Parts: sequence; C-alpha cells; structure tokens
Amino acid sequence: MLDFIISAMGSATSKAKKNSQKETDPQRHPPSSRGKTLSDTKKILLLHKSGEEQLKVVKNFRDALTIAANGGIRVINSVNIDEGTDNFEGLPWLELELNNVILICLTSEAIVQLETILREKRLADENGHLHGKVFSVSFGENMSSEWPPKGIKRSTLNARDFYFGFANVEKLRTKDFEKSEKMNALVAAIKGTD
Repeated sequence: MLDFIISAMGSATSKAKKNSQKETDPQRHPPSSRGKTLSDTKKILLLHKSGEEQLKVVKNFRDALTIAANGGIRVINSVNIDEGTDNFEGLPWLELELNNVILICLTSEAIVQLETILREKRLADENGHLHGKVFSVSFGENMSSEWPPKGIKRSTLNARDFYFGFANVEKLRTKDFEKSEKMNALVAAIKGTD
C-alpha cells in the first residue's frame, strides 16, 4: 500500500513538472508580438506656451495622446516657452533619431514667439519650409489663420496641422481628447512619419 502511495505521488509530481515545462517551453509559446519595441516608438517633444490653467489641459492632451497611441508614441519632453527654450535643441534633436517628432500646441498668443523659435532652432529651412517632422495641434474650434506664420510654409502635403474643434478649451479633460476622432488621425499621422 505504501508503495502505491509513493508511486502515485511521484507520478503526480512528474505530471506537474511536465505541465510546468509545457507552459514555459518557448517552442510551444512563441514570443508575443503584441507590444511595441522601443525602436518603433515615436518620441515626442511637446512645445507649448501655457499658464497654470493651460498647463493642465496640455497635460491632459499629453496623457490622451499616449493612451491613444497604445505604446506607439511617448512624450519624452515638454517645453513651455513661457519658461524659456534653452533646453530645446530644435533641429539637432529632431534629426538625432528617425523616430523623433516635435508637436506644437498652438494658441493664438504664442504664434509670434513660435515663429521666432522655428527660425532660431532651424525647424524652418532657409526657404521657409517647415521640417516634415514638426506637427501642430490646436484644441479650439479651428486652426488659427495665422498658422503657419508668414514666411513659413509646409513642405509636405501630408497632414501635419490638426485642430480638435472644442468650444470650451479651458476645461478639457483627458477623456475629452480620447473620445475625439481627431486624436486617432493625429496618432496615425505621427506614426506614419519617417
């Protein structure tokens, strides 16, 4: 009787071991391709002009962008031009890696400053063509007629300027951006950038 119990215990242990090996056997379960690799991820530098209240909206937008991209976009830096642009390299950073992209959050009061920054940081070439990896977004009901600024033009016909069409910009939450179809279009355009 004791032999039978020991034999049964050994058999159960062996079965558990085999099942455990099946679950961890790489041949049986190939690595998942669901996640993005770091090299596929677009790295965003978010350029904006924000006071205290506006900064909350920009952060909500940033969070919604990251969520909508499902790992395909990561905001790695946020530069508030109200605090200066010394830590904003411009063209050298943009061309450092294929996946680097600059996203400008537009407000009408910031356009004059942005024009100066675009030229100083060489994001517009000597002919005034804006770099193809520079995107802009407006949260309001339309894109400012002042964008791009005088003397600066888009060198690509691909969509690079987006507006969300919100009437009450001051109170926007992350969910508001997430629900917008414009967010999907923006994410697709950024992911499609070379």
